[in-house]
Amino acid sequence: MKYLFPLFALLLLFSLKGLSQETSSTSEDIIENFIEEVTASTDQELDYTSIYEDLNFYLSNPLNLNEATMGDLEKLYILTEYQMKNILYYRDQYGSFYTVYELVHLGGFNANLVKMILPFITVEKVEPFLKFKPSQALKYGSNQVFLRSQSTLEQAKGYSDATPEELLANPNARYLGSPIRLYAKYKYSYKSYLNWGVTAEKDPGEEFFKGTQKNGFDYYTAHFFARKIGPAKAIAIGDFNAQFGQGLVLFNGFGYGKSTMVLDIRKRAQGLKPYSGSDENLFFRGGGTTLSYKDVDFTIFFSHKNKDANVTGIDSISNSPLEISSLQTSGLHRTPSELEDRHSITENVYGAHLQYNHKKFKIGATGITYNYSADLVKSTQPYNQFAFSGSSNSNAGIDYQASIRDLTIFGETAISENGAMATVNGAMFSLSPQMSMAMLHRYYEKDYQALFASSFGENSTVSNEKGFYIGTILYPANRLKLSAYYDMYFFPWLRFGVDAPSHGTDYIVQAEYALSRYVNINMRFKQEIKPENTLSTDLTQSGIEDVNTTKIRFHISYKVSRTIECKNRMEWAIIKRTNVNYRGFLIYHDISYKPTKLPLTFSARYAIFDTDSWESRLYAYESDILYSFSIPAYYDKGTRVYFNVKYAINKRIDLWFRISQTYFANVQSISTGLDAIDGKTKTEAKIQLRVRI
Repeated sequence: MKYLFPLFALLLLFSLKGLSQETSSTSEDIIENFIEEVTASTDQELDYTSIYEDLNFYLSNPLNLNEATMGDLEKLYILTEYQMKNILYYRDQYGSFYTVYELVHLGGFNANLVKMILPFITVEKVEPFLKFKPSQALKYGSNQVFLRSQSTLEQAKGYSDATPEELLANPNARYLGSPIRLYAKYKYSYKSYLNWGVTAEKDPGEEFFKGTQKNGFDYYTAHFFARKIGPAKAIAIGDFNAQFGQGLVLFNGFGYGKSTMVLDIRKRAQGLKPYSGSDENLFFRGGGTTLSYKDVDFTIFFSHKNKDANVTGIDSISNSPLEISSLQTSGLHRTPSELEDRHSITENVYGAHLQYNHKKFKIGATGITYNYSADLVKSTQPYNQFAFSGSSNSNAGIDYQASIRDLTIFGETAISENGAMATVNGAMFSLSPQMSMAMLHRYYEKDYQALFASSFGENSTVSNEKGFYIGTILYPANRLKLSAYYDMYFFPWLRFGVDAPSHGTDYIVQAEYALSRYVNINMRFKQEIKPENTLSTDLTQSGIEDVNTTKIRFHISYKVSRTIECKNRMEWAIIKRTNVNYRGFLIYHDISYKPTKLPLTFSARYAIFDTDSWESRLYAYESDILYSFSIPAYYDKGTRVYFNVKYAINKRIDLWFRISQTYFANVQSISTGLDAIDGKTKTEAKIQLRVRI
């Protein structure tokens, strides 16, 4: 440690000395920074494809502020509620924008923010919408093809040779396929009116055009989506997402919760959306449409899809599943046992949403019913007492949103088939141009059952929770931004790993300071006190204890020249339990190089980490190739390095290459089971090709 801090300071001073020219962040940087903020309070591996697609769409089709609706602005995730409302209010009061720089005079905006969002917006004269013509779509639409391959270079146990006797004794002793992950994607789009595409993926260990997988890829998804076709506001065929209200009834696809974007607590439901991600669970497969008449929107949809499940009971006559213990969500089919679970049951979903839209408020109603071809029967653990069981369920809810000047209120109340209730209500308001706040209350009964719900909360499911959240953003001085939230929550019933009713708290304080046009500093303090079972020395449960997790971060980004940008971070984690404390530390240096005269971009990271255990692990977002995401856990003791290169072969063809390696200093093997690697290093390589037509 005594060498790390001088090294960190030396790198910083050297880089600051080289500052000479003003530069601006690229659009890729903006998207990556946004996703890092979204992931600040989660350890989950999520699919961020929908965010990338929405923001990348605006890069090639900038949003015209003179005709943008609130729904259009919501897809530009980097704008807050206060900023979006001020854009619409300004347009209503003063007419069309003449230049995007008028935004500087609106509350919530400054020159730096306008400069940041400039690639995504435009100001143009509003042209009357012409009748959709298929010939124009075919002529002026854009096509893109992605091909990607990636693999871990060290051999894991699951890919090593096995003797016939070993496989006879245990058919699951090895993976059936190669360690290579393959990804292919085709997408077509014509402005915001029409798009379709196909995505295919093979996970490491899955077979490819052989054995049990004669059709090549293990996973395929395809969609067709159209907007503004006659009375149809949206038409979805194939795979799609559905998002309504505040997610108490239905919200599949990506929807973030607590983060350092402390005011973004309202779900930005977009109704029907096309799906082209690689997550094999978070979508519907079927069709739907939204019909619009004056101020009323009516959506109806259906889905029929095969699902992975752990089968525990089979009909002896038809050999079809009768009971399942869980729905599998990994999407992995690498061994005979995993293949047995693949597409073992069917899922049918029917739903509708009716919404009335007024200039100052909107109110909607959502209903959904779903059934499975086998009964879900969970284990008899006490925490499962109120969980959904059976083969069918229904949910219904009413949602609302209203705006009065600088105040927005919103919420939803829902009921499940068993009569249990859930409600969430919130408010966002601006006290002055220098201060904005958000508050949210949620109450989810312990027996509320909604398998497609995804709302604000601490739990991974919308049930067994009540809580209150408050967040604020302050601009106390020029170039200084303070963000903070405090969340307290209660669990009326038992949870997995907590064998008693419990409660906890969670808060973040973050300061961002622009030292100059070239240097930005970010400091963050996060603390969470959350209950867990206490384990005695013989690993038996002996009560409940509060686990206190504290994380402190210092981050600085700075421009060395017009083509070089650097970032440095130091982060600490301290986990305090009743009888033991765990600590963790991470430091890294990033550099990105984007020459002005070469079609090349380069980025790299060198990181050093030291943690006492998995509990004190730290996460850090990593720059990756387009539509691939990397937020690894830094744990144990070692180093990590990665290199990214993007080369534009010409205007239509881009090539990415990425290699990363983690070195663990004090282990002889990495991971466990079939993923175990003998040695101290784990290296991953990726290559991707994009062709635009």
